[in-house]
Order: sequence, then C-alpha cells, then structure tokens
Amino acid sequence: MAATPQTLSSFFRIAFGRDEGFVCIAAIPPGMKGIEERYFLWPRQEGDMIQHILSTQGAYNMYFCPQLLDRPTRKKEKVRYCPSAWADLDACTPDKMMVEPTVIVESSQGRYQALWSFEGPVPPSEGESVSRRIAYYHAHHGADQSGWDLTQLLRIPGTMNYKYDPPQEVRLLDANRKRYRVSEFSEYPEVFNTSLLTLPMPEQEALPTTDPLDLLQRYRRSLNPKAFLLFDTEPPPNAWSEALWSLSLLLFEAGMDREEVFHITSAAKCNKYDRDNKPPMYLWRDVCRAFLRHQENSNVIVTPSEQPDLLSEEEIRWAESQETFVERYTSWASGLGDAATQYHPAGAFIILSSLLGGRVRLPTSFGIVGLNLWFMILADTTLTRKSTAMDIAIDLLAIVDEDAILATDGSIEGLMTGLQGRSNRPSVFLRDEFSGLIEQMTKKDYYAGMMEVLTKLYDGKMQKRLLRKETITILNPVLILFAGGIKTKVQQLLTLEHIGSGFIPRFIFITADSAVARMQPLGPPTEKDYSGRDTLEAEMRDLYEHYVRVADFETRGQGFKVPMYRQWDATLTEQAWARYNKFEQEMMQAGIDSGRPELMTPVYDRLSKSTLKAATLLAAARQRDETVVVEESDVVLGIYYCRGWRDYSNDVVNGVGKNAGERELEKVLNAIIRNPGITKSRLMQNYHLTAQTANAILTTLEQREVVTATRQGRGYTYYPTLGVT
Repeated sequence: MAATPQTLSSFFRIAFGRDEGFVCIAAIPPGMKGIEERYFLWPRQEGDMIQHILSTQGAYNMYFCPQLLDRPTRKKEKVRYCPSAWADLDACTPDKMMVEPTVIVESSQGRYQALWSFEGPVPPSEGESVSRRIAYYHAHHGADQSGWDLTQLLRIPGTMNYKYDPPQEVRLLDANRKRYRVSEFSEYPEVFNTSLLTLPMPEQEALPTTDPLDLLQRYRRSLNPKAFLLFDTEPPPNAWSEALWSLSLLLFEAGMDREEVFHITSAAKCNKYDRDNKPPMYLWRDVCRAFLRHQENSNVIVTPSEQPDLLSEEEIRWAESQETFVERYTSWASGLGDAATQYHPAGAFIILSSLLGGRVRLPTSFGIVGLNLWFMILADTTLTRKSTAMDIAIDLLAIVDEDAILATDGSIEGLMTGLQGRSNRPSVFLRDEFSGLIEQMTKKDYYAGMMEVLTKLYDGKMQKRLLRKETITILNPVLILFAGGIKTKVQQLLTLEHIGSGFIPRFIFITADSAVARMQPLGPPTEKDYSGRDTLEAEMRDLYEHYVRVADFETRGQGFKVPMYRQWDATLTEQAWARYNKFEQEMMQAGIDSGRPELMTPVYDRLSKSTLKAATLLAAARQRDETVVVEESDVVLGIYYCRGWRDYSNDVVNGVGKNAGERELEKVLNAIIRNPGITKSRLMQNYHLTAQTANAILTTLEQREVVTATRQGRGYTYYPTLGVT
C-alpha cells in the first residue's frame, strides 16, 4: 500500500507516541550515494514531516531514525529518548521473536524490520541495550548485528526500495497497540562484548572427549562444590535460567575454557535448551555470554600486549591431575562456606609456609632462600568472604602450631619485639584490613620506615632497632604476612614508590569479585562433618613432627652439646633448575615487553622467586626423607599456580599510581554506572562537588566516551556508555 497522509500519521504515532523531540527523516538517492537529512519537531511539525516524505519519496529511498533527538542533528549524544526498541531483522522472520513486535515492516521481499513500543520513553542507553540484545540473540537467524545502535536508520513503510530493479515497495505488515516495559525483554540475555558472541560453535572434534563428570572432578581443587549440585540436580520450575547461568559462571571461575563449559553444561540437568529441544547453538551463545561476564567480574587487565602461557598443554593437563596438600585443603575449605574458592590455595600455602618455613631452606648461588610467603587477598565487597577464608586457614594452623601465629596487629616496635628471640621460627603476621596499616605507614610519623623494615624482614635479614630504653635485635627472621583488604582502597593508598621499593612485589595477590551465585542461604544449623578437617590435621601434624626435629649441636672446643632445631637444605635436580630458569626468563621478558616495564619487571621477578618457594614447599610436603629434593614436577606445579597469580598481580598493579584527579573521575563514573540517569545536581550533592569541578569531571568523562549526557528539563542526566562497566 502506497504511503498516504493517514497511513504515515498512524505509523509515526505508534513509533513515537506523543513525547516531544526532533525526528530525522533521511532521503538517499537510488545509487545510495549521498544523504539528505531533514529534521522536524515532533509532534508539532507532524504535518510538515509527512508532506516532506510524500513529496520526496518518488525519487529517493526514505528512512527515519526511530529515536527522538534533543537537537536537529543525528548524533548519539543528542538522542533524547527511545520511544521504542528497534531491529533490522534482515532475513530473520518476525515469528522467531521472543517478544511480539508492535510494528513489522517488510523492507523488501523476505527482509524485515521491527519496532517494540515502550509504555513511555526510556533512556537512550536502555533502549539501545534492548535493541542490541535482540539483534545478537537472533543473529544466527539472520538478523543484522549492526542494526541495533542509536541513530540507526530504518525504512519508512509505503515508500519504495530502489536497491532493486524494478523497485520494491516497503510494506507495513503489522501494527498493533502493544506497549512494553524494559523488564519484559529479560529473556534476551545481556551482551557485554559483541566480538566474542559471533564465535562459531565448535566442531565436535574440538570438544572434550572426557566424561563431563570426570571433567568436573579434574577441576575439583578450584571448583565451588555448588557446581556439582547444579550439574546433577533439576532446578525448580522458575529457576532453570538462573541455575544454568550460575553453573556456567562457577565453571569459568574454576579455570575452564568455553569448550569445556559447553561440554559440561550440555550434560547438566539444568540445561533448559535440552529440555526445550532447542539447537545446541542456543546453549553455546549462553556459554559465550557467561565467559564475557566472567571476564567482566574478574576485571583482569593484562599489561603485556600478549602474555604467553607459562606451561605447555601437556604440563597443564598433568598438573590438573595431581592432588597435593593444597588441593586437599582447597576442597575441604570450599565446603565450609561461600568464600571465593580462589582464596583457599593462599590459605594452604600459608599453612605450609608456617609449618616448614625456617625449618627448610633453599641454598642458591645468590644466597639462602627462605620459604616464607606473603599473600594479600583482595575483594570488592564483603560478599567474597575474604575474612572467612583467612580465618579457616589460621584456625586450622592454630590447632597444630599455635605458636606460629605472631600477631594480628601492632606497631613496628611491637612487631620487632615479638620477632626478637624467634630466630628461624615461622612467625605469621595476620592483618585482615591491610589498607589501614598502609595508611598508617604512609601518614603517621611513628610508622615511618616500617615498609622498609618489613621488606628486609621478608628477606630474612638481621634487624637492629635502637630505642631509648633498649635495643631490639632480630636474627634470622621468618616473617609470614597474611593480609586482606578491599581492592580499590588498597590501590588508592599504594603508590608507584611502593612497587619500586620492592615492598608490594613481595606479595602474592589473590583477587575475587562478589558473585551472588556463590552465596549460601541462611538456614538452620547443620551437623558438622569433621572427617575432612581431621584428615588435614593429621597430615599437618605428620609434617610438623617430621620437620620440627631437635638435633644435638656440639659446641666447638667446649666439649658439650646443645639441643637445637634441625634445618633441612633443599636441593633442586638439574632438570628442575633448567625448568625454573626457563620460566623465570619468560617472566622477565614478559615484564620488559609490558606497557609498564618499570613496574611489571620487579613484580614478575619477585613472583618468580615466590613460585620457586611454592615449588619447594610442595616438594617438602610430599617427602618424609632425610633430604628434600625438588623435582621438575614440583616446579611445574608451582608454575601452575603462578599462572593465576600473574593475572591477579596485573589486575592490582594496573590500578596503582592513579592521581587524585583520576580517582575522582573513577568515583563519579562508578556512581553513574550504578545509577544510570543520575542528575548532575545529585552527583554534586553526593560527592560535594563545586559546579566548576563537576563540569570538568563530566566533560572529561563525556570526551572519553564513557558517559552520555541527556537533557532532562533544565539540566542533564548521565548514563554510562554501552559496554562501560
């Protein structure tokens, strides 16, 4: 049906409602070269707009922009409202839509466009988000993946499509009065990074051949026990999507790749697509989305442009098949609560370091390497349960060797006084909120020099401090630091000097983000199973009794013996040294090749040494001989853990050194991300900003294209740019 004033008026009133804004009408000649845009204030200039279309359509392809604009210019930042969601369905037939369109247009034979009218105008970012989700969900049906962005042009029904010879009429197939809320599009999954959602589904040969349950068992050391329950239990009627999504995230968190997650979720009892007899491609797209969400949650920033894997595929498969004290502890601790699973290996290594440090040491060509390790576990909120994870490890250690726990707080004098007289004895300094200590060391005079002192204590160097009434002397210290904190706060307090001085590189960092999927509901008390703890306790006591052994030391020329604790010198085999040196060289090269070699080189250097310590601890923990021999396999296991530690270090270091201005920008940006549509006045009130400061911050964020400003009344509201999280 050719365009008439009545049909065009009905169409545009459905498309735009009665809200005010500028409408863009575009005319493109048949050769598709050049574009003429005219703007009309809707609804005041409805008649003029329709007259323009009718007078122009005989010689031009006619298009309209489905958003209302703030100004007569078709730019994303000038979009005022989205009266509807839109899609260039292309070859995708409208019957495949999960939400029925309000308007269906056939732009040419077998090609379609659609609109979904909202109950009221929605912010640009929300309208664009819905349109993008629709486009990418139906991409495999033939929908145009580039037809979802703001200021997209769609054909006007009743006009002619001059791309064909003879020209074809753009037909209005259906128009109804259905209106939707944004929440009614929840079935369309979120899209966080479109580049990975177009990945083709893997061929059958590329998928794992291992039985899904066996594959789960292979990752048991890092897998939240809830994953086994989700895999093997059919969810309640209204919880299928949530269960499948939670399972996918937990599998990615354990370190699986997309093919492994797809393989397991295909066999899971919560696979809603198998229940509904839908093609596997539906599940593959969900797996890719979960992978992108996992990347977003991890927020890992890789400093080098491309970091090589530190192990071969064969070495990774071998390491995953091994079960050491670390895996046994992680499996047990993961079942005690909803703390982030990646925290528990840190607790296991702290225990090994506390039991063996000072008793076992590693002589090298550069001197003696002690086996004390420093871990700092960081969180974004309390939901990660970092304190819980730390308490589990320390409580278990206290059962076997309570004397190893030195302190949970204290001044530099108090710490040094405690270390005095503890030569070669492991001393755990537990500090749950380490950011407070960093702040004290940075700002308070009487804490001056504490960072340097801690660094030297880590290295086992003799320390002597002169006080007014006494002299504190520390010989052969074995300081083990187990710290926690909120990641953003720690990053704000740290400076580049803290890295350059060597203090921060001595820590192994573990980070985790809050995940509701990990949370366990509050309920009645359950009967506790102590069998796992008893087994670990027995293994720890066996280690303690073997390595904490008294030997008689005969004094030279005195003729009598003095009881002393025996020390064990570990040795690396020739193959172990070769494998470690190869690994250390790769780490150093990665640091040099990074975008910030002055930071990453010392970080990777110390992380390499920490990996060597971890390998030696694993070797000592598996032996009960009169010698401690570190095999190549022990080094491979240490490197296996370092693969994750390196990523965590990248994440933390990349947030250090930002000046006050950058932090202010981040603070405001995070507020806009959390509260899309927040007004400038509210930002000024919440963050005590002057008009000048607020203007500078918001202008900078707009110029960086991380926020979009939309006029609302006399002021502006702010939305995060799509994809900014």
